[in-house]
Amino acid sequence: MLRAKRFYFFDFIFFSIMMALIIAIFIVMSDDESQRQQRKLVERTVYNSFMSTLAQTKSNATLLFELQYGNQAVAMLLDQANQAKESPEKLQEVTEQLNQSLQPQFKISRKKFPFQQIYLTNSQLLLHLDQQGASDVQLANNKIGLEKVIKKHKPFSGLSLKNGRYVYRYFFPVFNASNEFIAVVELSLPLAKIQNSLADGSEVTSQYLWAKRPLLAVTRKNNIYRNTPLSKSFLISLNRGNEDTDKATLSDEDLTELKSKLTAEQSAKLLQLKRFSFNTKINGRDGVVMFMPISNIYGYHVGGLVTFMPTMKLYISSAEFNVITFILALLLVVIFLYALKKSAHLYQIKVSFQRFLDAMPFPIYLKNNNNQYCGANKAFCEFFALSKRKLFNRDASYDHDFEAFKVPMSDVEEAGGYLEVESEKVKGDEDLTYKMYCFSMAEQGMPKQGFVGYINDVSNYKSLNKKLKSSLFDQSQFMDILPFGVRIFNLEGHVTYVNKALRMINGGVTNEFLSSDCEAVFSCMECHTSVCALHKSRILKAPQRIETIKHNDQGEAFTYEVSYHPYYTVDKKIQGVVELTNDITINKSLLDKNHELVLSDELTGVLNYRGLINAGENYFRLAARAKKPFFVLYLNIIGLNKISAEHGTAASEKLITCFAELLKDTFRETDIIARIGNDEFVVLMNDSEYEVIDSGKFARLDEAIKRFNVEADLAYRLVCDTGIVEYKSAIHDDLSALIKEAEQVVYEQGIRRGLGN
Repeated sequence: MLRAKRFYFFDFIFFSIMMALIIAIFIVMSDDESQRQQRKLVERTVYNSFMSTLAQTKSNATLLFELQYGNQAVAMLLDQANQAKESPEKLQEVTEQLNQSLQPQFKISRKKFPFQQIYLTNSQLLLHLDQQGASDVQLANNKIGLEKVIKKHKPFSGLSLKNGRYVYRYFFPVFNASNEFIAVVELSLPLAKIQNSLADGSEVTSQYLWAKRPLLAVTRKNNIYRNTPLSKSFLISLNRGNEDTDKATLSDEDLTELKSKLTAEQSAKLLQLKRFSFNTKINGRDGVVMFMPISNIYGYHVGGLVTFMPTMKLYISSAEFNVITFILALLLVVIFLYALKKSAHLYQIKVSFQRFLDAMPFPIYLKNNNNQYCGANKAFCEFFALSKRKLFNRDASYDHDFEAFKVPMSDVEEAGGYLEVESEKVKGDEDLTYKMYCFSMAEQGMPKQGFVGYINDVSNYKSLNKKLKSSLFDQSQFMDILPFGVRIFNLEGHVTYVNKALRMINGGVTNEFLSSDCEAVFSCMECHTSVCALHKSRILKAPQRIETIKHNDQGEAFTYEVSYHPYYTVDKKIQGVVELTNDITINKSLLDKNHELVLSDELTGVLNYRGLINAGENYFRLAARAKKPFFVLYLNIIGLNKISAEHGTAASEKLITCFAELLKDTFRETDIIARIGNDEFVVLMNDSEYEVIDSGKFARLDEAIKRFNVEADLAYRLVCDTGIVEYKSAIHDDLSALIKEAEQVVYEQGIRRGLGN
């Protein structure tokens, strides 16, 4: 039905009265008693939220400790470190292993606890994960709370001042498999992160206030407070650090405004670090201010948390309830008068609706649940040459109803509220075809009240449809003889046509492709809209090309070249995208084999010099752009010619092959290994945490070579010179310069060894 939107003067009066009564209700609810009740609720809510946040943080710390430090490998390393307390070299070696084991986990856990330390049983700092090392001040501060854990072998936590910042610190004892106390783990996080957690999911803003000294011992402390800004004299620091707390933090202007509204009693409580709250307004918003004292690791109050929560007055007394009841009764009277006024327009609306139906050029009718006519337009009566009086005669409603129109309400409901009926006998004219459309009528959430229908001449549409089917059949035959796969997408990215060649590629039938997404056939690993060739072809209106791989039913992999071409309507508007798929498996295989032969070392299978430069340039550019650490290791096998002369070429080739495998086992999968000469190898390490201490020695590789010489049981030994150089943007212009510098280190080692002999 048509709903006309009109604004009546009576509607304006009605809504004005409604708004006045609603405002009156809020005025009644805004007394002092409501404010006190609201303040008590906010005070409990903020306090409970703060305590629950601290409890959840402690629970998270316990869980993180158990997951990250409770595994057997870490416990064994901590046990070795505890036993090697008196051996600095052994302790350093164990510390490096422990750091390598914990760093991957720390990169994840640092989001919750950015500061993590490990101490030995003598309170010596073993590992400091958040930075390379700790200063003397840090070592002194770390004694706070640590001695209690060492003495009692029980977890301990609390708040302390660390490096000028207050942090919550959680200490956990670590035991070995024999239940012997071997180490202490500390997890800590800035108190500002607790402030962020307190503000999540609410409009609470807060700020931490820290006393410079015990204010109870200061004479004339009230005078000190009055003559200095609250956010400066009363604080050690705002303690915000790098945390993003702008949305959750009270500004200096807010604190200054708050200071001006404190009474003498509230000022005294603030200076004495006592808990209190009061209603006030900040930046034009009513709310509740609450001050909670905060204790340090010793249990002393060292400061507090000031919070501000905007409030709405939702509490009412019994007297207010009676007033609101009267106002609501008055609202009902106003609503009744409004309904009475609106009922006068019903007849006018009905007449307007009938005029709207009569203005429609096609036949429209309405039927109730009993299949009786309850409405029709002028075009319908003229279509059947019937008068409305005869049409609405319920006793004879079926006398003039054609068979196609005898549709019960149950059929419409079974069809989901919409039903189409096509017939060539509506008016007895077989040359014309009509379609009847039925839509169920009902208010939302109410039972069906009948249905509305209209009649449309579809004769021309049927004729065009036959011609279209014939054209589509011809197109399908043409597409199926093409030797490459064809698939057509609409603008929504769904498949509308697939030819025979593409079905053979996928081993499916047409119905499995239609209305499916692109991934139904290919997975090109580029499904993000910024790189998807199908999406780019549709948006940029330009051809795109990709290569993709598909496995057949026997598991064989085939490479296909897939190109996308937009196609247009007659008026030059894009209509969709045509996808062409061509099998290039043989050509691709030959290209890949040729590329592998050009870039790989034939004996060892690692990269050759050309492959090293080709693959290493990306690492070099990434290190230069992102300022990430990048290292080059130049390795030269010593005495290879002598081994070849004494034991044969096969022995030297075997040693080269074994050395290549040793390098693969020693370095990461992301590191690049290449053989650039007969006895020369290069390793590129990108984004590594390695620190160059001796440019001619790589400890991990030396250990691997020692094990090889012991386990291989060969008549000759594997010995190599090593040169390690770290990338410096100010010195190294390109990768070749970096490799040459590492080669120079190896060359100098050879000279020194010759002089020594």
